[in-house]
Amino acid sequence: MRSLRRRLEVGCRVGAFALLGWLLGTSIFPSPQRVVERASATDLTSRLQSWTRMPTSVALHAALEAAPSPTATAWLAALRHAGHPVSWSGSPTPAVVVAEPIVDPSGGVRVSVAAPANSRVMLADAAGAIDSAGVTCLGASFAVPLSVDSLFVRANQQPMSVAQPFAVAPRAVLVVGDAGWEGKFVAGALEERGWKVVTRFSVAPGVDVRAAVQPQIDTAHFSAIVAIDSSVGALGTAVRRFVEQGGGLILAGASAKAVTVSPLAAGSVGTRVRRNVAAMDTIGLGTTGYFPVATVRDDAVAIERRAAGVAIAARRVAAGRVLQIGYDDSWRWRMAGGPGSEAAHRDWWSRVVSSVAYAPNIGVNQAKTFDAPVAALFGRLGPPRPAPLAPHPALDPRFLLAIMFALLLIEWTSRRLRGLR
Repeated sequence: MRSLRRRLEVGCRVGAFALLGWLLGTSIFPSPQRVVERASATDLTSRLQSWTRMPTSVALHAALEAAPSPTATAWLAALRHAGHPVSWSGSPTPAVVVAEPIVDPSGGVRVSVAAPANSRVMLADAAGAIDSAGVTCLGASFAVPLSVDSLFVRANQQPMSVAQPFAVAPRAVLVVGDAGWEGKFVAGALEERGWKVVTRFSVAPGVDVRAAVQPQIDTAHFSAIVAIDSSVGALGTAVRRFVEQGGGLILAGASAKAVTVSPLAAGSVGTRVRRNVAAMDTIGLGTTGYFPVATVRDDAVAIERRAAGVAIAARRVAAGRVLQIGYDDSWRWRMAGGPGSEAAHRDWWSRVVSSVAYAPNIGVNQAKTFDAPVAALFGRLGPPRPAPLAPHPALDPRFLLAIMFALLLIEWTSRRLRGLR
């Protein structure tokens, strides 16, 4: 019993002196108390000014459902550069938006959005909502013929904005081929859409029907060349120089077989696919057959696939773009198609030419036509991290003094009970 009391007395004495030493040490060398300030996506903008006035020992954390504006992101990066521990958490939708002018006589803007599958994308301008789409694979694309001021895009909860790009000035389109229905209706469709068309039709070996004065084949005069058939080979190396300068080339039907343009094609030309069509059938694009792209080059991309093979493929050659199309009798679609086939034929050929046409910008666009807020957030602040843990509240020194006196009182009582002072 006496040994137990002695151990109790020694323990109380050691505990009391340990508390006394800890109190003395913390009074001489106080430990820094880390403060954590938190903000959500809704009040982040309003908190930035107050955060700027705080000492650098304060840790700053933002819980974000969507990446903030470029100004807020840059502000947070500046606070980190000034010495603040800055972090963020959340899972904003990784999305990118790009606005490009449509190379078309009627103008317009193409808005392309990259977002995860199953995302919902909404497009608007200063006047209100324009369109919306659901993402099934890689993203969504909108053709906007007319817009007011800037364009605003929302992918799920992630807002983005881009300015209208400057308009472009498309130049003439050169249509080359043997005299026939396809060349006639392709040239007519483009002229109806507003394109300036220059034709060069061959009626016999070495005999062409063309304008008395035909411009030189270069990007100063033409935006694109449409080759209806292999007679494009008569242009020689001028086509290759034109494409390397940035011009667009469309190889329709079997035109890619021409020796001078086959190195530019997206692939080799296969055997024509023929289909049985009754006299009363409604004709659509490719209904009567087409020349498939038999072997697509490694640097080419298949654009449209059908049961018999690739119908459309694209390739970039130097600064220009080449589009190989297997369809060689689209005029039948225009003449024997269903209701609206004439307008559909006209719009389809205009889109095809627009996809490869060269057109310089009118002026220099200084506005922002690209926005990737989540990528900017990662680039400025790094990946998301959990919020720093808030420090535990410091113990009240009065409470520690009370424990110390209690231990000393227990030791004194035990000694008195044993008859000691």
